[in-house]
Amino acid sequence: CRWWPRCDRRRHDDDHLSIVAGISRLQRRELESREVVTLTSLAELATPLPWSPRRGTRPSMERVRDQARVQLAGRRERKSVFELLALAPDQGLARLPAPSPGDLFLDLEGDPYVGDHGREYLFGMASTSGDGRIVYASEWALRSQDEKWAFENVIDAILIHLENDPGLHVFHYGPYDLAALKRLMGRYATRERAIDRMLRAERFVDLLPVVRQSLRASVERYSIKDLESFYDFTRDVGLREASAFRAALERALELGDGDTIDEETRQAVERYNRDDCLSALRLRGWLEDLRARRTEAGAAIPRPAVVADGAPAPELDERERATQELAARLVSGIPADPGARSREQRARALLADLLEWHRREEKAPWWEYYRLRDLLDDALMDEKAAIAGLEFVAVAENGRRVVERYSFPPQETSIREEDELHTRELGDAARPRKVGTVVHIDPVERWIEIARSSKSSERLSAVFEHTHYDTRELAKALVRLGRWVDEHGIDAPGPERAARDLLLGRPPRLRLGVPLRTADETVVEAAVRIAPTLDQGVLVIQGPPGAGKTFTSAQMICALVRDGKKVGVCAHSHAVIRNLLEDVMEAVDRATVSVRCMHKTKKVSEAPGRISECADNEEPLAALAQGTIDVLGGTAWLWSRQEFHEAVDVLFVDEAGQMSLANALACAQGAKSLVLVGDPQQLEQPTKGSHPDGAGVSALEHALEGRKTLSPERGLFLDETWRLHPSICAFTSEQFYENKLHARAGLELQAIESARIRGAGLWLLPVEHQGNTTAAAEEVAEIRALLGELLETGAWIDAEAARRPLTLDDLLIVAPYNAQVADLVRALPRGARVGTVDRFQGQQAPIVIVSMTTSAPEDAPRGMEFLYSLDRLNVATSRARAACVLVASPRLFEPECRNPRQMQLANGFCRYLERARTLAPVVRPSAA
Repeated sequence: CRWWPRCDRRRHDDDHLSIVAGISRLQRRELESREVVTLTSLAELATPLPWSPRRGTRPSMERVRDQARVQLAGRRERKSVFELLALAPDQGLARLPAPSPGDLFLDLEGDPYVGDHGREYLFGMASTSGDGRIVYASEWALRSQDEKWAFENVIDAILIHLENDPGLHVFHYGPYDLAALKRLMGRYATRERAIDRMLRAERFVDLLPVVRQSLRASVERYSIKDLESFYDFTRDVGLREASAFRAALERALELGDGDTIDEETRQAVERYNRDDCLSALRLRGWLEDLRARRTEAGAAIPRPAVVADGAPAPELDERERATQELAARLVSGIPADPGARSREQRARALLADLLEWHRREEKAPWWEYYRLRDLLDDALMDEKAAIAGLEFVAVAENGRRVVERYSFPPQETSIREEDELHTRELGDAARPRKVGTVVHIDPVERWIEIARSSKSSERLSAVFEHTHYDTRELAKALVRLGRWVDEHGIDAPGPERAARDLLLGRPPRLRLGVPLRTADETVVEAAVRIAPTLDQGVLVIQGPPGAGKTFTSAQMICALVRDGKKVGVCAHSHAVIRNLLEDVMEAVDRATVSVRCMHKTKKVSEAPGRISECADNEEPLAALAQGTIDVLGGTAWLWSRQEFHEAVDVLFVDEAGQMSLANALACAQGAKSLVLVGDPQQLEQPTKGSHPDGAGVSALEHALEGRKTLSPERGLFLDETWRLHPSICAFTSEQFYENKLHARAGLELQAIESARIRGAGLWLLPVEHQGNTTAAAEEVAEIRALLGELLETGAWIDAEAARRPLTLDDLLIVAPYNAQVADLVRALPRGARVGTVDRFQGQQAPIVIVSMTTSAPEDAPRGMEFLYSLDRLNVATSRARAACVLVASPRLFEPECRNPRQMQLANGFCRYLERARTLAPVVRPSAA
């Protein structure tokens, strides 16, 4: 940016708080509200702090105060200064393994804007030879096909070094390099065993946490460049010069012109990368000097415990080998270029990539577990998978369990009921341990109840979530499918037809040449008619908001049972399964058929009603065999079990846009035919791992083949919404469904009549604010005023033209963050329907109010991908029957997009702005 020097100079002239290393926007706002507006005034705050922060913790605020103090000292002394922090077990200098002659220093250069996945275009590695010389090696990947090759060469080189020096470690600075290696091994499905083994042996050492946990330095950022003055490192290529060459190289890569990059540019970028590798080597040496000085002064700083060679358990190793050999057979003879493959070859290659989907998916939570394990309480405050600042409230005996209640300060957390919680056990080893399971949590009132794993007098100060699910049955189902395909072929007659058709992208198989849909019938009528004719294939049904996905499925299930078929229901959660089963029972009341439903659940309820329940696998299997039930609901863990092979005639996978393709294939073995129902344009499946292209998608994303709507030959698109007023439907249809969705006749009568909202459609309520991230008092005040006005003056006119006063239940208020949800709940009348978008999927109301909360794109704590998520925008706006009001800072509509994906995200909101009418704010800024 050409204005950067001027802005940077202004910040320093103002002694602005933003130049304090590690300070957050939230902390800056807190300090500014207390008239602490400069680095100097922050540095001179009293110890301990004379007040407690409204958000966050006192230790985190004291940490930035101490950081400012050291930076001020460096400024006044006109030199680089640092101070050592108190020693803590397994932290800081205690994380440094003993130096070994073969130690390696790794640095990667990448560009996230190249192609669909970004590109790691340069891998550099430095080491010291036997005679003390520095040895640097690099691998380039200027073409997309070279990235896999370069990655493999680097990992192979590390393995060769390990053979020569089994005690070596691979040092890097910051999480990027190791994260990139993990991502590449998953994407290319190569060198996974080698990297897994090195990870288990803790071969990779990140020097950034060593620095942050051992010292406090007079720097504005803890980048390795800012630290180099402390260990007198001089770069071969100046940073400004290197930045210009890197920009030119990355611009060429982004334009697909890698072949035009000249040798001067390559050499300059390679010398820059070499500087980074050598700087990491020198930094490690300086840290070792600091450690030596402290031990000479009498401090005890143990080395990290030596970990075994990282070999997996023998049975796991053998299972992985067999699976990888099967994958190799499946792709034997298939062209390496995906564009040169036939349909059958693409399906075989995809199945090969999916065989280890569950193993890849399980790695990400374990990597996160080890990362969170190494964080202290202060750092856990900023982690969604954690809760810090716990204050003990009370304990209650609950049968054999001890349940403890804790309160906690405001923070964003994704922890939910039944999550398993862990904490650090500080001592000689600082090993994390499971401390209990969440019984209840209230993120609004900020309390949590934890059923302790064992009786203990120790009170908790911070916890993090790690819940492991045993996916072996799912993985075994995929291996069985792979073996069958290996022996018989992907498109041969025989069992597993539905799974193989899903991989092949085949149209549904219907008996007797039955047409998929006739000209004189609705989509729902077509679905009910063809359901009994399904013949060992896959039928896909895409249902946009309010189009009656569950209603259609229930009608089809009744038709199947009437025809003497056994039916299964599967989904990503028991709640979704139960919802469909209950709709089936409602459909039974309207139909001339008797349906007996069973739900295989985790825990049998006290009053299951008309749907029988069981908690084991034997009872439902026997019930199906004996013909005492017609419909069985269970998760993929049930349907993937070998004993349930073709246990039902048709299996419905509900919300298939939120179920991975791997799990859908695994549970497909439970039936002769498969029906996938859902909508990938709404909330997506929560994938955590890195997978090869095509293997990381949901079942419905795979069926749609990259399009927004389903191809007519693949299944049925529910093209009529029973919810949305035509003006809202027009926006939804245009943005998310290729203009194929229309409103049912009569919905044009739906309207709101109030002081400021009259009619139906989209509205924007612009609210000016600055620096807000996860909470915005200004938006809360406007929403409170609008809600009061609607309840006082508003009326709802439904599709039958019936008019009545608006009630609190007629409004949904959606916010992206728990902190804003909590503030809204406190400000609005008791009983207001407030929550994040996840809570309201499947629900509706005459009016929906969406609070965007964040002041500007750069303030978004989880980036544009979350705040501007098109899936979330679709779900939030399409809950509204008549009126949707977006409450937002105007600056959200002016994002500085840096790649096509960000432009795509921003476009949805900008199009909303174009279609929306504007409401004038009524709350004075001071009142908010």
